[in-house]
Amino acid sequence: MLKQLMYAFIDRFGERLIPLMPNPIHQLKLSHIKLNGLHKKHERPLRIVHLSDMHIGFQFDYEDLIHVIKQVNQQKPDIVCITGDVFDNLDRFKENSDRYIPLFKTIQAPHKFFVYGNHDQRAHRTHDLERVMQHAEIEILNNYGKYITYDNESIYIGGTDDIINSGGNIDQMLHNKTYHAYTIALIHEPDFARFTKRFDVDLQLSGHAHGGQIALPILGAPVRPMLGRKYYRGLYTLKYRQHKMQLHTSTGLGTTHFPVRIGARPEITLIEINK
Repeated sequence: MLKQLMYAFIDRFGERLIPLMPNPIHQLKLSHIKLNGLHKKHERPLRIVHLSDMHIGFQFDYEDLIHVIKQVNQQKPDIVCITGDVFDNLDRFKENSDRYIPLFKTIQAPHKFFVYGNHDQRAHRTHDLERVMQHAEIEILNNYGKYITYDNESIYIGGTDDIINSGGNIDQMLHNKTYHAYTIALIHEPDFARFTKRFDVDLQLSGHAHGGQIALPILGAPVRPMLGRKYYRGLYTLKYRQHKMQLHTSTGLGTTHFPVRIGARPEITLIEINK
């Protein structure tokens, strides 16, 4: 209870600063990562766009989402992955969340997936977000996984529920996996990768830490959230016995608590995967 009151006070103070601060989305960058790992050779690489941490309702708004989706569609992705914290706090959201359904529906990709983040699952109105994603035809991977096909190659993609507030279950996520295929796991909190690497997962996509949101020269990011302290931005390779897994942690798109980004620009990440 005391913790909730503290965050409520910090958030209200931060909201008052929003009109005084420049919107970080104007510094939006496109990050480009090339990986290997597919089992077959293809004429072109598999294209995944990774988005995370919009925190709609704090500093990030409807017009910002329009700008982001335009950039996403320009990449012509095969898969779009959204790794949580779409809304900052639905319990205090002043708009009708259904307004965002037609906008999210304009994301153009054969496959679109979403997993819950800690801000999504700490609200009592998570069902509102569920409705938005379902009506926007974005599939929710909630401790669930499935095979999809890219150019005659099977790829397994799954996601867990939020780890911090809901105890996501990676065993359940992999329950439908019956044969070996390149495997992608969407998990909001990046530091969970220390556990994920023990499973047959090739790539984990995460967000949560906002790249520190404030990252200073030499000092780095002095404030990092629980389960976002070690792998808080960029691309990592984790090993467990003979297995190697790659992790990408997005710096995200929005802000929370304080409307400031320093040294942690918001990003859209294009990941291209070849054999």
